[in-house]
Amino acid sequence: MQAGNLHFMPTFMSDTQMVLPIEKVVYYAQEICVVIATGEIKIRRFVAVDDCGHIINPMIVEGQIEGGLTMGLAPAMFEEIVYDDNGQNLTGTLADYLVPTAVESPKWELGKTITPSPHHPLGAKGVGESPTVGAPPAIANAIVDAMWHLGVRHLDIPITPQKVWRVLRKHGVTD
Repeated sequence: MQAGNLHFMPTFMSDTQMVLPIEKVVYYAQEICVVIATGEIKIRRFVAVDDCGHIINPMIVEGQIEGGLTMGLAPAMFEEIVYDDNGQNLTGTLADYLVPTAVESPKWELGKTITPSPHHPLGAKGVGESPTVGAPPAIANAIVDAMWHLGVRHLDIPITPQKVWRVLRKHGVTD
């Protein structure tokens, strides 16, 4: 398959489907704190290592990764559309539907690996999408891990302080 001057070698191809190899490795680790009295979740440390391919503009790459991580924080802990029993949207404004900003975001610790893409003439890769996909499960798993000793094995996202507070009380944890 050819697109301009780029040549792609699919690993599988049929009349209706083509799968291209993915050469992208992403690693996320974080340290969180759950405040027992309120259910508040504090991300103390979040380390993200992304495979960026050949980096053309380091400042843009860091901004893309930080923005993607903040966007990934949103579904993990904040964004939820809530309806009442009559189907009325109760979170229809930004006053009711929190979109995280720098205030809600931890200080992101970024690391980068450089594995040039064979599918791009400069070896570059996209970097803004990976954090939006990897951050929500990484954050959710860290929160569940923090409450694992209580018997918590799963929490639906978004994992809000209200949900955490209810789970803590259900498992006998009080102030």
